[in-house]
Amino acid sequence: MLSTTPGAIDLTLGEKIREARLARRLTQEQLAGHEFTKSYISELERGTRTPRVTTLKVLARRLNRPLSYFLDGIPEDREAEAFLAIGMAQMHAGDATAAQSALARALDLATQQDDEPAEARVELALAALDRDLGRISQAFRRVNRAIHVLSRAEDRLLLARAQMTLGSLRLDSRDPSSALWALEAALRLAAAPPHDPGLLADIHVGIAEAHLQMGRSDEAERALEAALGVVEPFRDPSRVAARHLEQAMSGVGSGRFEEAVHEAVQALAVHRLIGYKRRLAEIHQALGEADVLDQRWESAEQHYRWSLALSTAAADWPGAAQVLGEMAESMLARSLPEAARTVGETALALLCLDVPQQDQARGLRVRGMICRLLGRTGEARAALEESLALFEAGARQRDAALVRQELVLLAIEARDLEDAKRHLRALRDPRRRTSGEL
Repeated sequence: MLSTTPGAIDLTLGEKIREARLARRLTQEQLAGHEFTKSYISELERGTRTPRVTTLKVLARRLNRPLSYFLDGIPEDREAEAFLAIGMAQMHAGDATAAQSALARALDLATQQDDEPAEARVELALAALDRDLGRISQAFRRVNRAIHVLSRAEDRLLLARAQMTLGSLRLDSRDPSSALWALEAALRLAAAPPHDPGLLADIHVGIAEAHLQMGRSDEAERALEAALGVVEPFRDPSRVAARHLEQAMSGVGSGRFEEAVHEAVQALAVHRLIGYKRRLAEIHQALGEADVLDQRWESAEQHYRWSLALSTAAADWPGAAQVLGEMAESMLARSLPEAARTVGETALALLCLDVPQQDQARGLRVRGMICRLLGRTGEARAALEESLALFEAGARQRDAALVRQELVLLAIEARDLEDAKRHLRALRDPRRRTSGEL
């Protein structure tokens, strides 16, 4: 917020304090009062110390100036916000005691700073915590206070969340009509961009619950379908990361660099989580392969199941299909052809899902491997050769070598020794290998 005082925008914080003190004809000692020292005021005016917001509030009252006059151009005090974020994270982690402590600290700091919007945000978080702990009356008081403040603010999504919380409390009190009114108000607020898919989905689910309490099953089903439609595009974590990255690029293009940094950090966090899950999946997959070599079938399948679950959680459909293919291969080794066929068909079905463009070549390689196991020689060869072409076009020679190994096995099983020799020669050709593979 810019100061309305002429020339104030060109002053540093220390100069503003000194200018306002002289205008009030106060000495440094008089401005310091009982709370501060004369030397501290001198350091503030010289710019060698930076005050907290709570300190500026005291000085602003004594200097008869609005707090915004001094806040313009200095770093924001983020302590209350930090405790709020920690408390909410602990609440989502299921640690109610730790969340209560952090949120209470955040509320105390926001109150000290006389920051009503911050108090409202903390009250809203505490209302959600009170609801989880069954303290319904206290939750009602908190959320009503938050709505009263947020109605005057410009944070539409936060007001939508407050209305949704109020609606949820009304549902807990078996008052579906009032709940529906609050939830529909929340939906109107949350429907305009920028969207929060999680919030929209929660509102639709709440509306469905209100309709169910009123015996309106058709309306409830429509609301649940709307909720599913909102979150379905985010089933794949990589899409979530892509959305954050898109918002970051938009922020950079519009000069909203703080927003861009926030969104880019979110995208990086999602990609890192995906990476950790894929790495864990690969480790379990390798452990399963080791168990197969030693014929520890039960242990192998346990590791394969973990790998499958982790690959699926990361929406890594080619990875999940490959694990199922290896499970099928272990079943064939134990003379369980029908079970192997069922697992193999499931793997092929996974590869029919929406595989990201960068995983198309990998998906085709896995399809070829599974079709080979199932005896579908023609399909296997077509998928593997298409995969090979994509890998070589992208100069991914290590991946291309893995595909050629599958083609060698396929040719040997089909008794096509000339084709097997052709792929073996290509594998030995140094021109087809990167320096890292020599």
